[in-house]
Amino acid sequence: MSMPQTSPMNKIPCTVGILTLNSADGLPACLESLKDFAEIVVCDGNSTDQTVEIAKKYGARVIKQYESDRPNLPCIKDKAGVREKNMAAASYDWYFFMDADDTLSPEAAEEIRKIVSDRNPDAMIYRMPTRIFINNREIKHEATYPSFQIRLVNRTIDPHFKGRVHDRLVFDAEKYNPGQLKSYYNFHWSEGRVRNFWPYLRRYSDWEIETAEFSSFRSFLYWAAYRRLRTLLGYVLYRLPMMYGRYGFKDSMPLSLELVIVRYHSRLFIRTILKYMTTLNPALIIREVWRKKDMARTLGNLILKEKECWGEILDIGGGSKRASHYRFLKLFKWHHISTVDINPDAKPDVVMDMEHEPLPFSDGTYDFVFAFNILEHIANREKVVGEVCRVLKNGGELVGSIPFLVNVHPDPNDYVRMTAQQLEILFKDAGFSSVAIKPAARGPFMAAFSQIEFLMPRFIKLAVLPVVFLLDYLLGLLKPKGYFQDKFPLAYVFYAKK
Repeated sequence: MSMPQTSPMNKIPCTVGILTLNSADGLPACLESLKDFAEIVVCDGNSTDQTVEIAKKYGARVIKQYESDRPNLPCIKDKAGVREKNMAAASYDWYFFMDADDTLSPEAAEEIRKIVSDRNPDAMIYRMPTRIFINNREIKHEATYPSFQIRLVNRTIDPHFKGRVHDRLVFDAEKYNPGQLKSYYNFHWSEGRVRNFWPYLRRYSDWEIETAEFSSFRSFLYWAAYRRLRTLLGYVLYRLPMMYGRYGFKDSMPLSLELVIVRYHSRLFIRTILKYMTTLNPALIIREVWRKKDMARTLGNLILKEKECWGEILDIGGGSKRASHYRFLKLFKWHHISTVDINPDAKPDVVMDMEHEPLPFSDGTYDFVFAFNILEHIANREKVVGEVCRVLKNGGELVGSIPFLVNVHPDPNDYVRMTAQQLEILFKDAGFSSVAIKPAARGPFMAAFSQIEFLMPRFIKLAVLPVVFLLDYLLGLLKPKGYFQDKFPLAYVFYAKK
């Protein structure tokens, strides 16, 4: 057990972490309820209202959610990552986290004081019951009651946050059993949130569906099908009838809001299933073929499904930011994309010829640079790649692709085809510290197909492709895994880290 830490002026020796973004309306009440805590750390997304000033007025320490000066940076699809940063900034072992529009009762604060001041607390992590207030009126009965959330933890047990949209605290559950507070955690729903409850939940459902990932078909069946269907049916067949039958409507959550929650779970259930089905590789290949994308680009894009990018991003040749790689890359976290292109008709942010002009950006400006299907069109690749390395931050990454077994395609020129070994030398000589290169390939049958696919109507391509995949699969059984992919790459996808 960790020893209790001292705190100034008999304050509660515990850090409270709060995430904010333009939270000026609810933040004063939140901070007022925390006035007895020794430390408050507000992790802000560069708010443009009075959030930061209010936080400092109450003595809170303010840190940035992201290392950027751009205003109004949302963390809604990176909640766990930002919570981690907030918790890492704490000075005390005991850590309590909450949202900017919620409050803590005096009874809860004193209960927390007793726990964190105890040399031998009953537990190292605590959950607490929750209750909802709408326009300061307590909702005494709600379909999810009794509801509990873990909010208090001792950081010495090495806890971590998990979840992109709805974060939760994870820890060694076999070693540490959660204790339970008697006092409530208070959720406050504003009139505006209630009035726009469906648009509010619809946005959340969109974010959840967008970020949904499943490691296997079994995982999908359990989390997307079984768990979501169980939640939905539980609401409709048990929770709502039991609540209103037992307590009536007077002090209960309004039926109109409960039905919106049912609609939210219904939407999640249906659209998560659709998301899974439409993001399987066969479905993606059909989609890209119908969009008239060749197999070199399609197979390269499938590799990008697992690549996550964020922060300041420069796309060389990205034009209007509608290129196909945007449909595959994980761009969940905050990001801002700038484009450079030689063609003014593509409407890039900067029109320039990189072969003859240096990039008009300071050293270490970008977290990622994209260079998809562009290097083959550049004669002086060494100069351009060197410039890319210069404008990347330390630890930044060049992400891109280059075709190999494809036809000549001037745009306006087509100079080269490069092997993986050549690419690695190019990037290492430019100053990149590590390079990963992956072939976009299936085998010799796909390589042959790619030479004539431009002659085929889309429906013919879709009819022939299953045969091509099957033949390459059967041939691949005769050699070690990856043998034919290395021999017959249609393109290469590369990641080069500075």
